[in-house]
Amino acid sequence: MPRTPWLVGGAQRQGRREVQADAFAVAGDQATGRVAVAVTDGIGDTKAAASAADLAAEEAVGAALAATPESGCIRARDQLVASGITADASIVIALFDPTHSRARFAWAGLCRAYVLTTEGQLQRVTYDHSLGERIRRHTGRRGPLPLYDRKVTRTVARHEFVTTSLPAHSTAAVLLCTDGVSQAVDDRTIAAALLRDDPNAAAELLAGTAGTNGPDNATAVVLRRAH
Repeated sequence: MPRTPWLVGGAQRQGRREVQADAFAVAGDQATGRVAVAVTDGIGDTKAAASAADLAAEEAVGAALAATPESGCIRARDQLVASGITADASIVIALFDPTHSRARFAWAGLCRAYVLTTEGQLQRVTYDHSLGERIRRHTGRRGPLPLYDRKVTRTVARHEFVTTSLPAHSTAAVLLCTDGVSQAVDDRTIAAALLRDDPNAAAELLAGTAGTNGPDNATAVVLRRAH
């Protein structure tokens, strides 16, 4: 039977938050070699936020594996709304299929995806759905906007999801992460971590650097193409 050409590792740190409200889930199909990964970030430092993140990740990954990342996001939305959980979450999903020429992604909120190409170049796949990012896009301003960068404009339960894809053949490694990682770790550190052969070690490096004593939960999931 076919096996997925991707090795997957994940790591989390709670940081100084009262609750670990990040979550991730991984699903694979040995018959097809497909693998799907979902990373979620509950909005708020509450048990409800943690429940929203857990539910969204678990529901999203199975639907994404069976169909598309967007289907995973929609499944997460439907189940979150039906659950009665009052909190919401950010989400990013990636799907890899050996028979498909593109690596596919869907997201909403502040979770991010990065790709390391086979030429060693780091590319950011997603853009943040925040008021700060909206201001930068419309005004040309650069740099952080602390008052606005954490004001989320798209979530699992609200508004539409965004999708994109990249050539799978030129993708050597992928990082999916919450903003606890992306706000604390620079691109050089991300690229260096994604060069590691062991995705667990790479994820531990990124989550550990960001979140051991950081202000936010930090979650990193790394996919590395098997040699």
